[in-house]
Amino acid sequence: MYERLSPALLALSVLMLGLSLVAPLLAGEGERPSGRMLLATTTVLWDLARNVAGDLWTVEYLVEPGHNPHSYEPTPQDMVKAQKATLILYNGLNLDAWVVKLLSGRMSSKMVRATEGLEPYLLTVPDGPYAGREDPHLWMDVKLVVKYVERIRDVLSELDPENAAHYAANADEYIQRLKMLDEWIRSETSKIPVERRVLVTQENAFQYFARAYGFKVGAYFYSIATEIEPTAQDLVYAVSRIKELGVCVYFVETTLSRRAMETLIREAGGRIGSSLYADSLGPFGSGADSYIGMMRHNVERIVEELLRWC
Repeated sequence: MYERLSPALLALSVLMLGLSLVAPLLAGEGERPSGRMLLATTTVLWDLARNVAGDLWTVEYLVEPGHNPHSYEPTPQDMVKAQKATLILYNGLNLDAWVVKLLSGRMSSKMVRATEGLEPYLLTVPDGPYAGREDPHLWMDVKLVVKYVERIRDVLSELDPENAAHYAANADEYIQRLKMLDEWIRSETSKIPVERRVLVTQENAFQYFARAYGFKVGAYFYSIATEIEPTAQDLVYAVSRIKELGVCVYFVETTLSRRAMETLIREAGGRIGSSLYADSLGPFGSGADSYIGMMRHNVERIVEELLRWC
């Protein structure tokens, strides 16, 4: 998927030529957003951006809550949004490579990678088809999210220098909330005995979380590329790791099927714990519909389940 355009993306790229001609007409129809528009690829980036932008920008996302950005296929409506956007904010590092493939060259001047400058903090994918490449899930470490926020603040200030003080004040206030979240996570996770701080998940999306908060990544089925179904060999390896580590609680992610984890239970025993959010915020009203809410949900569920244990 990341090496070439899929047939759907290829069709959309052809469609872009027509949209570039009609977008000015479409922008005048229906409800038109006031001022500048920031378009984020994921809901996590959307929430960070709106906390910095405040009411000076209209902030929207491409991948809706509950959908997987790894395997997302943009729609013609997304392309209309991209045409209207002043700024397109993407994560990069193979998470949302489809947006780079599709828009690079046509809208490259609008595109900003939120992870720019975070190279010193990167972890790599340990195995699978993207072994050795960068793990894109930096937002699972709250201290790295502070870096995201600073990046967004700087980009908005550069584009709109007259309101730089507004963006700086919003970022400072939000960063204080993030620092409180980070301290709360450390306090909550310290309740779990060290030997139980092992995460077995469907996708290997918790490396940054594990490093930041004293956990071990025990086993998983998807090594970043969630569009590639796990093989029988992947299952055998996961069962072996679980038996070796003595783990009996496994977590499922909200954007993935539980099928592989249910097969694991039949082979290794144990139980499925609560669902966790990794690549997407929760639906509106879920309590996990903001970045801070998502992280609080995850930590509460992890602490509850690993304290309960078998």
